[in-house]
Amino acid sequence: MTNIITHHSLTLLTRPCSTDRETAEAFIAEAQRIDLKPRIGDALYVAISGDTPEDRFDTLLDGGMWKDNCGQTRLLTGLRTALAYYALARIVRDGNIVPSTYGAVVKDDQYSVEAEKAERQRQYRELFAQADTYMAEVLSYLDCNRKDFPEYTCRTTRKNNRTTIKIIG
Repeated sequence: MTNIITHHSLTLLTRPCSTDRETAEAFIAEAQRIDLKPRIGDALYVAISGDTPEDRFDTLLDGGMWKDNCGQTRLLTGLRTALAYYALARIVRDGNIVPSTYGAVVKDDQYSVEAEKAERQRQYRELFAQADTYMAEVLSYLDCNRKDFPEYTCRTTRKNNRTTIKIIG
């Protein structure tokens, strides 16, 4: 399986990010497995993470206009954008922390200053909230278009903005 987005598309879909390719790809893979797969289910995750996903996944992955069950036109930002923001949040939180034989260290040089922990946490929470908003759009799209995505299984318990909501009925 390949990453759904690349280091290059991370910067195109979110804010500018100058982290190296290897680090970005690792955080993208982590965000896919931890933030994306549990929400859309294993079957749909496998279907969209192949080398060439089917055309029916284009709107889901890249966003676009669609009509809901009431005939209202809605805008979907897309799964790739949600994933990019989850990955960027992880990069902001942990991007320059590197495991070494001496423990976790922050890579630094004479021209850089590490952001304060409180500022990193603030940005991390903000980026994760933004990703959660985009993911809520994706889940709404999937719920309204279940017939087009038989791999998707609707969940009765859902996390949104780190709050668990249980749907009764």
